[in-house]
Amino acid sequence: MSEAVITTEKDAKKLANKKRRALYGEVVPYANDLFEGDLTTAFKERLLASIHVSILGLTKTGQARPIEDLKRFMIISSQFGVNPFKNEIYATYVWNSSTEREELTPIISIHGLRKLARRGGKYSHTGTAEIKKDENGILESVTVPVFGLVNGEPKEFTKYTAFYEEFVQKNKKGEPKSTWKKMPIVMLTKCAEANAIRQAFDISGIYIEEEISREDEQIINQTEEKINE
Repeated sequence: MSEAVITTEKDAKKLANKKRRALYGEVVPYANDLFEGDLTTAFKERLLASIHVSILGLTKTGQARPIEDLKRFMIISSQFGVNPFKNEIYATYVWNSSTEREELTPIISIHGLRKLARRGGKYSHTGTAEIKKDENGILESVTVPVFGLVNGEPKEFTKYTAFYEEFVQKNKKGEPKSTWKKMPIVMLTKCAEANAIRQAFDISGIYIEEEISREDEQIINQTEEKINE
C-alpha cells in the first residue's frame, strides 16, 4: 500500500473522529452517570454514536434523530436516575398536532419505576394483583397493592384499581391493540402498579408505555410539561 493511500486513510479516520467528537462530545457529560466502569471519553463517544439510532430510532424517512434529542434524553435519564442501557427508560416519538411534528417522549419501564421507588429506601414490594371479571369472564379491573417499609417491616402503603375501559388502547376500528388483545391482564396490572407506586412514593412526571396511548396527546403533553418542571 502506497504512502499516499495510508495518509488518506489516516486523514479519513481523523476526520471521522473529529466529526464524532463534535457531535457526541457534548452529550457525554450528561450521560456520565449512566456508564459503568472506567471508560475513556473517546470510548463513551463511540458508544453513544453506536447506540444513537437504537435508543432514539429513525425518522419516517430513515434519518437519525437530532443530536439535541439524544442529549435531552440523557439529561432526563440522569435526572431520574434510570438507565436506558438497562432498559429502565426508553424513548418514543409521538405526533403533536399543535406543533405538527413528532416529539420525544421518554417512557419509563415498570422496572425503572420500581427503582425510583426503591431509591427512597421505603419501597418493599408490589403485592399480588386482584383481578376482577364480569359474569361473562370479561376483564373489568385489576387492583394492585404496594408495600413500603415501616420500622423495617413491610406494610401496605396504598393500592390502585385500574379499570380496563379507562386504560385499554384501541385502534381506529375501536378494537384493542395487539398487545392489549393478547395480554390484557398483564397490561392492566402494569398500569395499576405504576399508579400505586406513584401515589405511595410521590413520583410524578414519568409514565410507563402501557398507560399512554399515542393518540392521547393531552396525556402526552402533560407528561412533557411535568418532565420539564
